[in-house]
Amino acid sequence: MKVSAKSLTWSAAAILILLSILTPLNVVSSLLMMTPFVVLYTMLNPGAFAAHIVPIAVIAFLLSGSYGLVVVTLGLFFLVPSVVMGHLYKKGKPAKTVVITGFVVILAELLLELAILSSQLDFKNEVVSLLTDNLKQFESSFSEGWAAKNAESLTEAMITALPMMLLLTAFFLTTVTHWLSRKALRTVGFEAPALPKAKDWMMPRSLVLYYLIASVASFIMTEESAGYWYVAITNLIPILQFLFLIQAIGFVFFLADAKRWPRFAPFLLCIPLLLFIQPLFLIGMLDVAFPLRRYFVKE
Repeated sequence: MKVSAKSLTWSAAAILILLSILTPLNVVSSLLMMTPFVVLYTMLNPGAFAAHIVPIAVIAFLLSGSYGLVVVTLGLFFLVPSVVMGHLYKKGKPAKTVVITGFVVILAELLLELAILSSQLDFKNEVVSLLTDNLKQFESSFSEGWAAKNAESLTEAMITALPMMLLLTAFFLTTVTHWLSRKALRTVGFEAPALPKAKDWMMPRSLVLYYLIASVASFIMTEESAGYWYVAITNLIPILQFLFLIQAIGFVFFLADAKRWPRFAPFLLCIPLLLFIQPLFLIGMLDVAFPLRRYFVKE
């Protein structure tokens, strides 16, 4: 097997990023982690790729000391969607297909981990207990039982927000990886397809109807009376809100282009969209439902 300097360089990058997961830079490391694996899989045949991955895992395991198993497990988590995306790049699939497939794989992995965690412990009670212990140091300034009461409220809020957080995590990991991988693959002579520009994004109008039906159903149904359908509806709503959030981001980029704002402006305007998903996802829903964009384009 011929080993090139480029493949060794990307292997070294994978090791360094894996090791940086143990540092305060772990959030940045998570966004960068998939790119070396995507590049290696795209530039190598499966056998050569496996021959690179094994030494990467061994070296990362040995250099991580007592945290070696944690690092290798996290590496495996990122490896799976990386291989999927790299395989689709090799097949010449459109960028939209690559990103959506990568998003689904990462989301499935996150849901699987959550299911495994929930089967091993009472997730809600563990979080309540942890928050109660942390809030008790402030309880002397308030009434007795303040810590337990607020821990319960915070846990309910976290669980309610969990579907949206999982969606956002999968979305950011996939889109950042695609953006970085396109640039990285050019260094090995491979041109990956680009996504449509954000200003051209447009979701199907039927999503608005689905959201209205799901919203009405959520008011009518109760957990006790509806069972499976209650769970399905309550999980469908945040997914649709997430899609409208993506549409809202597209609308911001369209507006910035139509008004000829500075290039950094849409990125700044997207920050409140991500911080205040409720109710700013309505911007995207209105953009899908009505021809808002024609009012911002000069005839």
